[in-house]
Amino acid sequence: MDYQEVYDTGTKEKLSKEFDRLKGVAYLDHTGATLYPEGLIKAISTDLQWNLYGNPHALNSSSKLSSDVVEQTREKVLSYFNTSSKKYHLIFTSGATESLKTLAYCFTWEENQAYAYFAENHTSVIGIREVAAEKGAKIIPLTKSEMNSIFNENSEIGAKGGLFAYPAQCNFSGAKYPLDWIENIHNRGDWSVLLDAASYVATSPLDLSSVSPDFVCISFYKMFGLPTGLGALLVRVGKEKKLKKQYFGGGTVLMAFASGKLWHMPRPTLHESFEDGTVNFLEIAQLRQAMKYFEQLVPKGIHIIEEHTFQLAHYLFTCLRDLKHFNNKPLAVIYQDNNFESMMKQGPIVNFNLRRADDTFIGYSEVLHMCNLFDVHVRTGCFCNPGACQRFLDLNMEELEQQFEVNFETKSLNIKINFSKLKAGHVCGDSIDLLGGRPTGSVRASLGYCSTKEDVDKLISLLKKCFLETAERKANLERPLKDLDIGASKEPRLSRLCLYPVKSCGAQEVQSWPLDHKGLVGDRCWMIVTDTSTPLTQKTCTQMCLIKPQLNLEQNDLKLSFPGVPDVKVKFLKGDSTDGSSKVCGVVVQTLDCGDEIAEWLSLALEISGLRLQQQWSDDQRMQKQGAASLSLSNQSQFLLMGLSSLAWLEKQVEEKLAAEGDDLQCSGENLLQRFRSNMIVTGLSSFEEKQWKAIKIGSVVLKSDGPCTRCQMVCIDQSSGEKTVEPLRTIATSGQGKMQFGIYFSQVSIERNKKIFVGSPVKPIEI
Repeated sequence: MDYQEVYDTGTKEKLSKEFDRLKGVAYLDHTGATLYPEGLIKAISTDLQWNLYGNPHALNSSSKLSSDVVEQTREKVLSYFNTSSKKYHLIFTSGATESLKTLAYCFTWEENQAYAYFAENHTSVIGIREVAAEKGAKIIPLTKSEMNSIFNENSEIGAKGGLFAYPAQCNFSGAKYPLDWIENIHNRGDWSVLLDAASYVATSPLDLSSVSPDFVCISFYKMFGLPTGLGALLVRVGKEKKLKKQYFGGGTVLMAFASGKLWHMPRPTLHESFEDGTVNFLEIAQLRQAMKYFEQLVPKGIHIIEEHTFQLAHYLFTCLRDLKHFNNKPLAVIYQDNNFESMMKQGPIVNFNLRRADDTFIGYSEVLHMCNLFDVHVRTGCFCNPGACQRFLDLNMEELEQQFEVNFETKSLNIKINFSKLKAGHVCGDSIDLLGGRPTGSVRASLGYCSTKEDVDKLISLLKKCFLETAERKANLERPLKDLDIGASKEPRLSRLCLYPVKSCGAQEVQSWPLDHKGLVGDRCWMIVTDTSTPLTQKTCTQMCLIKPQLNLEQNDLKLSFPGVPDVKVKFLKGDSTDGSSKVCGVVVQTLDCGDEIAEWLSLALEISGLRLQQQWSDDQRMQKQGAASLSLSNQSQFLLMGLSSLAWLEKQVEEKLAAEGDDLQCSGENLLQRFRSNMIVTGLSSFEEKQWKAIKIGSVVLKSDGPCTRCQMVCIDQSSGEKTVEPLRTIATSGQGKMQFGIYFSQVSIERNKKIFVGSPVKPIEI
């Protein structure tokens, strides 16, 4: 596809130098958060090093400097939007959402007025309705089809007044909505207009000399990458009369009596009376540096950024649209309204789902796993825009109710939610991407000022390699499982037993091993954490697979080996109390630090500074989220079991697929087995027979099934080299229709200390 370059050579070279840290990463989530240039960090650091900023509420010299910078920046922001303090007040907030919340609680509603909003707004805009309804306002949500008729003479909106809200750019589809709606709404009566510009102003110019929304919310990190805790609410001069603030904080009053007469006098300037407490003066100083730095980084400013990002989005849209399976059916369903015809109508967002050649949907979680594996950063879900998600995915209210498994009613629409009926269904932010074969969300790729054609090409290349079906792939996928069963014997047996003492590091294979209340003694009882106490995994550091642990229960020590680095040992730690904590799968675990020597060894081996080895505290009480078993640092259960015949089936599928593509990737035999990091391998089964087991007995040990293991990109890491590949996750996903499940979790039924599991023991399915 043709791509028209917009930036000149000098701008491209400057931007390339600013983002050395990406190192092959294709970052395509600029609507979520754009990236900050490295030079900006240096500029901010220099500013903070050379200047003394004090609390602006004081009267000393450092206070005066902070006050001056705050007011200079306030005027600079207004100037950026081609306006001034004569036309707009600017209230600094912690972000766009805080701006909306401030407006929600301070807007005054006249009798019979309404809160009308475009349904395809961000959740934070929709959330105003709860406060509005509480204050007696009528709630009028407007769908896209209804928006087309609101300016008609007989429209319901014309009979009212109040607050009307819509986004300048949809954060779901990237559609830009007409700014002349503002004046049209003003002409309908006593309406104030709230313009959500948070997504729009990151890549498009907002000229407040030509349009006059009454309220505008913005978030600066979406524009410049930094600062992340700063936004603004712009209020058109004259519209401050529509705001009534009750709470007053420090710095917002001229005088207040603490007792006796309950009286206070707010400061006369709107922003002074609304910016409670100490304004975030250091982040405002960062904002000043950001605006100054971007002036020289992209000399032609926001107009050239708008054109650059649109051209990239159009290129991505065209490439994605033209991807066809072997039967000429499109790979992608693209959610858009205008075919990317004009940057006046479309922002740099391409939102899509993928379909197989048989028209079944590929879950967005499957796409995300592959993107994460190859350092392509996209976002998935509904992006806090339920209205757009509902329209583009063609979900009616009945289907939404079934998806969420809740008595779907809302207080602001004069119905009541019964939260007691909320079950384990789909909710915002979870990983349930398909229900009844239909998507619950989508994949969003968004472009920013520093995006490149190479970023887009990397995403398209990934989609071709992982999801585009050829005739050869189709033939492989159609082979029935029952014809590929590998000769099952009459007596299944445990053939291999492995533990993984250090989470996400190599395996230790054993012939027998004792149990404790958490599973195999010492299995995943240690983890490597970063200097922020975050567990390090192979997802971010593939070289962890080359660390080979050896647990010696007699010597009470753990030996670690790594190529080219001398071995190191650490003793088991015992303590009456913990000396640290971290989070594993969102749950806080109590830990003991293993000391400086092993920390230095880890940093040397993995070439990452600040690493520490932590051992789970013996009295830590971590439990399964779904179940009653005690857990070490494993993700979901005590044991992971797989049948050898199932692995053999998968091996055959992968080999045939790779052969059809002419790929000599090594993903078979021992290489394939190690990728799954299983505790137990069982022989003598038919393919996937283990999926039917509810409980088993291995020797004298009784285990119950905790369900299938959902795989992620970890299985695509070659455990002998750390190399990333597309297999076997691609085959697992396609053969499982997007479920990406392989292997079964088990946990102990009862805790019997000092019991052992032995390789060679019979494995019998039982009823419990």
